[in-house]
Amino acid sequence: MPNFSLVVDVGGTKILAAALDGEGRILARHKLKTERGNREALLSQLDTALDATLKTANLTKNEVSGLALGVPGVVDSARGHVVLTPNAPLSDTPLRDILAQKWSCPILVGNDVNIGMAGEVRCGAARGASSAFGIFVGTGIGGGLFLNGQLIEGFRGLGGEIGHLMVPLGADEIDGMLTKNHVFLEDLCSRTAIENQLRNAILKEGKKSVLTEIVGDKKLDRIRSGALKEALKRDDALVIEILRRASYLLGLATASVLHVVDPQVIVFGGGVIEACGKWMVPWIEKTVQKVAMPGTGAPLQIVQSALGDDAILLGGLALLQDQAGIGTPITTSSGGGKNSAKTVLASVDKPLESGK
Repeated sequence: MPNFSLVVDVGGTKILAAALDGEGRILARHKLKTERGNREALLSQLDTALDATLKTANLTKNEVSGLALGVPGVVDSARGHVVLTPNAPLSDTPLRDILAQKWSCPILVGNDVNIGMAGEVRCGAARGASSAFGIFVGTGIGGGLFLNGQLIEGFRGLGGEIGHLMVPLGADEIDGMLTKNHVFLEDLCSRTAIENQLRNAILKEGKKSVLTEIVGDKKLDRIRSGALKEALKRDDALVIEILRRASYLLGLATASVLHVVDPQVIVFGGGVIEACGKWMVPWIEKTVQKVAMPGTGAPLQIVQSALGDDAILLGGLALLQDQAGIGTPITTSSGGGKNSAKTVLASVDKPLESGK
């Protein structure tokens, strides 16, 4: 029986679809920019990405054993229903039911960071850890918690949503970055927030930065994570200042996770960390060391994602195998990309909770 799976990472910036075989090898990828205007356009993009991936992998729908999708925001994984997703037009969408009209295989729909952490726990930076928490910094900020090999989604599916952790700052301290009277972590530390802060500092406050040269756009309409990395390499004072501040706040959030959950490992991932983690992770660690409760035994391990974009792809495959009984659990994986998994995947004590 064919044992191929399709996994889609529906990000706020990009959609990444991939075909994988039963051993975790990535056979084909298809990437496109996320349509953030309306739901029907985004659903059409999903169809396009899946069809293109099948074609590149030289597969037919009948050869696909399972389909997994990671979506940002709150997801009722038991029903495959997207409850709330602020960075993509899929709120209140019965995504699994919609896809089931076109696909006869098992379909899993879950939070993107939860699925990504499944990959990191099985074959990435948190492999072998008894407990792990993931903080992924991208268009927004998401989190995922594993305890004793099990994904903890919470009663309402809100488990791990650290991007909505309240930050004790008044709106008057944020210099117009907000349009509301409360402040979430992702309002200050996501790529979107960092981009807005830099744009305001350069265009409205007249501060100097090499970003104008790197981006090549005087309006700075789009500041990608790669541009932030290049600015850091050039010791740009403004970018360092803003990313240090974001790292400080992420460090405070990390310390809160330590005190509430006490995980063995915290994994930082997402586009901003992939590009700037060399600088930001040590800054985050420094803050945690300053504010964490002393004398608590073994130090918290703070690590950077080992899988990059492949985390959701491999995590989706692992969850499909665990939850839908597709084939046998992966024993090796090799996606072929710069962040591909190279290690043997660890077993999971109990089936991971997700859609069936």
